[in-house]
Amino acid sequence: MSSKSISSGLLEASGFLGGVIKQVRLGWRLFKDGRVPGWVKMIPIAGLLYFLSPVDLIPDFVLPGLGEVDDVLLLLLALKMLVDLSPQGIVQEHLEDLFGVRGRTGFDPETSSSSYIDAPYRVLESNE
Repeated sequence: MSSKSISSGLLEASGFLGGVIKQVRLGWRLFKDGRVPGWVKMIPIAGLLYFLSPVDLIPDFVLPGLGEVDDVLLLLLALKMLVDLSPQGIVQEHLEDLFGVRGRTGFDPETSSSSYIDAPYRVLESNE
C-alpha cells in the first residue's frame, strides 16, 4: 500500500468527521434557537432516546458491528432532519455566523446578475 493512498484515505476520513462536527454544532445552535418550532426540536430528542434505548431495529448481538452502526446512523439522520426541517432563513443565519458560509438557496440581490423590480401594485379587476 502506498503512502499516497494512505494520506488520501486520512483526508477523506477527516473530511467526513469534520462535516459531522459542523453538523452537530449547527444542530446544537438550531436546537437552542427559540425560532425553530418545538416539533422539529423533538426529532433529535427522539433520535437520542433511540440511541440510549436497549431496544434496537437490528439487535447488537445478532449482527456484531452492524447493530451499533444503525444506532449511529439513526442519530445522524435525526440531526439531518433537524437541519432540513428548520426554517431555511434561520439555518442560513447560523451557517453564516458559525462558518462564514453564504447560503446557496434563496435570492441574493448582491450576487445576482439579473434585475428585479420592487414596486407597489393594485388589483384592477376582482372576480368575486
